[in-house]
Amino acid sequence: MSGGGVRGIDLFKIAGESISGWLPSWKTGEIRPTRQPFCSLMEECLLLYLEYHPQVAWYGRGDISSAFASTYKITTPLPTPYTIDYLFEGNAHVYLPDAIGQLQGGSLLIAEAGLEREKRRERNQAKAEAARKVADEQGGVYWMGTEATLLPQRHANLVFLHARRQPFPSFQELAEALQVVWPYDEAACVQEVVERLGERWSPVEKEAAVWKKCADAAACGHLLVDLANTKLTRLTPLICLSHDSPPILPDPLPSDLESSDMQAEFLSPPVNFEEEKAGKPTDLLSNFDDSFLDEKQREHFLRNLRAVEAVLNGATVREAAAATGMGRSTLGRLVQRTVEFGQLACVPHATYHRERKMHPAFQQAIRLLYSRPTKLSMRAIAEHVELKHVASRLRVETGTAILLPTYDQVRKYIDTLKQEPKVRQARGGEKGSRRERQSPSSFALSIPAPAQLAQVDEHSMELYVTTRDGIPVASRIHAAVLVCVKTAAIMSAVIALGPLAEEDYMYQLPLVRQKSYLVDLVRE
Repeated sequence: MSGGGVRGIDLFKIAGESISGWLPSWKTGEIRPTRQPFCSLMEECLLLYLEYHPQVAWYGRGDISSAFASTYKITTPLPTPYTIDYLFEGNAHVYLPDAIGQLQGGSLLIAEAGLEREKRRERNQAKAEAARKVADEQGGVYWMGTEATLLPQRHANLVFLHARRQPFPSFQELAEALQVVWPYDEAACVQEVVERLGERWSPVEKEAAVWKKCADAAACGHLLVDLANTKLTRLTPLICLSHDSPPILPDPLPSDLESSDMQAEFLSPPVNFEEEKAGKPTDLLSNFDDSFLDEKQREHFLRNLRAVEAVLNGATVREAAAATGMGRSTLGRLVQRTVEFGQLACVPHATYHRERKMHPAFQQAIRLLYSRPTKLSMRAIAEHVELKHVASRLRVETGTAILLPTYDQVRKYIDTLKQEPKVRQARGGEKGSRRERQSPSSFALSIPAPAQLAQVDEHSMELYVTTRDGIPVASRIHAAVLVCVKTAAIMSAVIALGPLAEEDYMYQLPLVRQKSYLVDLVRE
């Protein structure tokens, strides 16, 4: 609603020394973006959150004056300033929200941003209550963003994507090419997609087009990646969903500040807790011996224990989680398990276990592919045709369709394979046994240090290697040559699809000339 006697504010005059500026908005769908002003970092975080929320049809400032909007040519469907009447200490006041807008269903959106300690003040609480009431009366929502709910990693990723949404002349042609080389629902990293686009465009144009496609997909909720916990890089696996897919929504902003009763919710005992407690130790934190844990497990256990003890001694879940570097929900579940199982719950994976959802046949196939001496990358294994053959065989045997493992499932399973000595040895990660000087015919194998006679010169080059059916195997090959120190003659060479291992170097030795010939070369 607009108040006739309320003038609104000039944002840049009240900004002072705080962060202020303009955020380009593409919500209107126009060729050129509109500008949304902000005068604090929290306001900028809130506006960017609304920009990349699929359910927000449009948004704008609700506290600017009409003169400010006219001067900077800011247009909003609702009149500004948007006033909300509220009572505080028996007196009537007017509240101007930071942002107003409309959701996809046509309902009203009111949003406010600020530091949590400021929003907990009584006057700001009265403003929030009045805004919630207005939103409820019109079937809308009221969102409040603070430093605790507007996550910094997600905001950093959104800033990264938003800076890459600007159009450029060759984007339309590149967009059509991207539909071919990177179809919907396929996982790929930016570096891989850039390589697929060929040499028609410059590397800068290709990478800009890929990032713009990702940014546009994120604005529609069709970019499948954890923006809240993952830092976007050229090697981050990304999936762009099709336009008819349901949008992925970010974590919702609360309509009010987190209640102080949240801790009681985490710690609330079951109805029959007193009956169960009779048969358990009185002190939940004195029934476990951590002497048998290794150093890493014990460090993790003590961190969990300190956090649980702090909560049980009266600290809030938020404070304890921030002090120990844990998530609030993680700490809440940990406290519940400690109440149920005792101190043993603080030991990692001691009271819970999550079974793998991947079929054992896929695990066996991934193990064999990862153990190959060609050293396939995770991406090559995840897209290998052998996994498709396994899925076809399982479909025939079980009569039901079996989904292929995702890239994330393959990555996590390979991380466990890396811990097995046999797999590391098969892949070349384990050092071989030392060779003694026992060869009567090879001079290189009969001296303590072969470098006295020859040295290895290693090089790498960019070369895209694929199988016959088009599956990428490697994008860089490595080569090494064994060079005679005396004559600079190349005595042997080897090429590998991945970093050279000890076995690759040993392949060169059988090609070395006989001892008598080499000795003659040294004597010359």
